[in-house]
Amino acid sequence: MDDFLDRVWVPIEAFLSGAVVFFDTILSPLEILGPGFVIFFIAFVVVCITRIIARVYVTKRYVRLKEDFSHWKEVREEAMKHPDREKAKALAKNIDQAQLNKAYYDYFFEGLLKNLISTVLPILLTAAYVTKIYTPQTLLTRFGNEWIFTFWFGASFQVNVSSLFWFVICLLLAFILLAILKKVFKKRNG
Repeated sequence: MDDFLDRVWVPIEAFLSGAVVFFDTILSPLEILGPGFVIFFIAFVVVCITRIIARVYVTKRYVRLKEDFSHWKEVREEAMKHPDREKAKALAKNIDQAQLNKAYYDYFFEGLLKNLISTVLPILLTAAYVTKIYTPQTLLTRFGNEWIFTFWFGASFQVNVSSLFWFVICLLLAFILLAILKKVFKKRNG
C-alpha cells in the first residue's frame, strides 16, 4: 500500500512544485509593488476564480437533489394548507419524516462538497503557496523586512503582520470588494 501511495504522490508533488515555480515566475514582476500588494492581488484573483468555479461547477446530482428537495418542500407546504390544522400538522410531520429530511440532508451535503471543491480547496492551496513563498526569511531576502507590515504603537509595542495573516485580511477585503463591484454593475446594467 505504501508503494502505491508513493507512486500516486510523486506526480502530485511534481505538479504542485511546478505550479509554485510557474506562479512565482508570473508574479515576480509585481513584486516591485511590494509583498502586500502581491498578496492582495493573489487573494483577489483566487476569489474571482472561486466565484467562477462555483458558477460553472454544478453536478447533475446537485441539480437533481435540489429539485427533489424543492418538490418535497412544496408537497409539505401544500399539506400545511389543509383546513384541519391537526391533520395538516400530521401530514407535514409524515412528509418530513418520510422524504423531506432525507432530501434536505442529501442536498445540504452535496452543496457542502461542491463548496469545498469550488471555494475552500483553491483558497487553501493559495494559502499554502503564500506561506511557502513569503516566509519571513524569503521576505527578508527579497524585501529587506521579515514581515509584510510592521505597526508601532508607542516606543515598546509593535505588531508584525505575517504573510498568512495578511492573506486572510486580503481574502475578506476581496470578497467585500467583489460584492460591491457586483452591486455597482447590477445598478449600472439595470
